[in-house]
Amino acid sequence: MKCEFFCLLILFASALVNAESLLDENLKATEKNSQSAARSQQKIDALYEGTRQNLQQYRMASAEIEQLNIYNGQLKELIADQQRQIRLKETQATEIEKTQDGIMPLMERMLQNLDAFISLDLPFLLDERQGRVANLRALLVSSESTTSEKFRRVLEAYQIELEYGRTIEAYRASVDGVLVDFLRLGRNALYYISLNGKNPNIWSEQTRSWVSLDASYAADISQGIQIARKQLTPKLLKLKVPTHKGDENA
Repeated sequence: MKCEFFCLLILFASALVNAESLLDENLKATEKNSQSAARSQQKIDALYEGTRQNLQQYRMASAEIEQLNIYNGQLKELIADQQRQIRLKETQATEIEKTQDGIMPLMERMLQNLDAFISLDLPFLLDERQGRVANLRALLVSSESTTSEKFRRVLEAYQIELEYGRTIEAYRASVDGVLVDFLRLGRNALYYISLNGKNPNIWSEQTRSWVSLDASYAADISQGIQIARKQLTPKLLKLKVPTHKGDENA
């Protein structure tokens, strides 16, 4: 009986040792599996993070590409507009060249006509007016001024001549080396008197020369000079005015 009990005890101890060994092996296998699972999870996490970063970079690249496409479209429109402007400028330049080819002879004819007109007009401020024409002729052959500036100056000279017919003017100049006072009434009449207020004269278009007036006109001419110089308020003057035939009537 004791022998059987002892055998059973030995068998139980042996089974217990085997069970502990099996449990230990199971624990080691479980730990190994856990470590393997952890490594797998780490790989999965790393793969997920890499995928997430790649997706973010892809989205950023897609947004940049979209912006670049928009910018390229705007550049194409800008370039097309610039090309249209260039073609327009080229067309305008061609038209300007054609215009310039015709406007230069026109300005020369305008100066010739202006010079002839001055020589036939009342002989007032001749040095100034003829000098203006001479300066314009020099300007026409100058390369330092544009065609538009030359044309503007020619028109300005015509405007000055036009204004002479609408104004009265008094100025001092010489006649045959003698200093006198002139009075111009538009383009209707031109007078002068000596500086002492005597010797009144009027320009005769018929004879193209100065004609002496009666001394009684000296006072009115003097007053006209004062009015032109704004030294006297305007008033009615009694002066001889040349007729179309060149005679002088009151």
